[in-house]
Amino acid sequence: MRAKNPSVHGATVSAPPEDVAVGESPAPPKAGVRASAASTPAPALGALERVVLAAKLLVGLAVVVVSSSAVAYSLHRYALTTHRFAIERVEVTGGRRMTPDKVRVAAGVETGKNLFAFDTREAEEKLLKDPWVSSARVTRELPGTLRVDLTEREAFAVAILGDRPFLVTKEGEPFTELRADEPLDLPVLTGVSAQALARDRAGSVERLKTGADLVRQYERLSTSRAHPAQEVALGASGDAVLTVGKSGITLELGRPPYARKLAMAERVIGELARKGRAPGIVFLDNDAHPERVVVRMR
Repeated sequence: MRAKNPSVHGATVSAPPEDVAVGESPAPPKAGVRASAASTPAPALGALERVVLAAKLLVGLAVVVVSSSAVAYSLHRYALTTHRFAIERVEVTGGRRMTPDKVRVAAGVETGKNLFAFDTREAEEKLLKDPWVSSARVTRELPGTLRVDLTEREAFAVAILGDRPFLVTKEGEPFTELRADEPLDLPVLTGVSAQALARDRAGSVERLKTGADLVRQYERLSTSRAHPAQEVALGASGDAVLTVGKSGITLELGRPPYARKLAMAERVIGELARKGRAPGIVFLDNDAHPERVVVRMR
């Protein structure tokens, strides 16, 4: 018996897969899912490939860093060697005694030297060695200027320490010895020894400051214009004697405070001046009876 032809009206019908039972149709594919090789996930990178990739990244980063460093070094070397940034001038602010020429010498400035090669910190340290300079700041201004900002000390009085005269600020700080050629007319502070200054600098400076404060209080009085302060003798017990005027009027002030005592001295000197007279010594050191003033005439 011949087998039946499987074609139906000329169409070929494929046999169902073996795992499908006779009489059942195969399940349709799920929506959105394509049966293709593209849906197969890519294999993960191996350990060697990851190492190679990381090495490439590091090499690239190193090239960038080296290139940047080379450029920075070239710029730095150019800035330190080019004549375009040569020092042409020095501008000084805050200096009265320290003229621009003195600043150049003290700071070691060489005209024509490269601005960036000049050590500004070292220049500041050199300037601070001058006793008149209390602060110094050196900065660069392109293309060829050094700016020096100074703060100088002001001499307020002369302190006799031992047998040597030293200039003193209004804060009582001795900062340099008075030279013979210094054209300064300043009041003199006595009573503090060089040994005391070396043994107790803080205490000695405080005593000198007391003397300087006394002079400043006296200079607020109108009497000080006719009789300027000449000397303050500082006693060991804290008392003070102020000598004023070219004739040498002595004001025995005793211990502070001094404002009221100085006002009383001004009245006494003024009243005697209207009579054409001048006192020799005015005693204002009676702490038990501060209202009493004793005058010893010349």
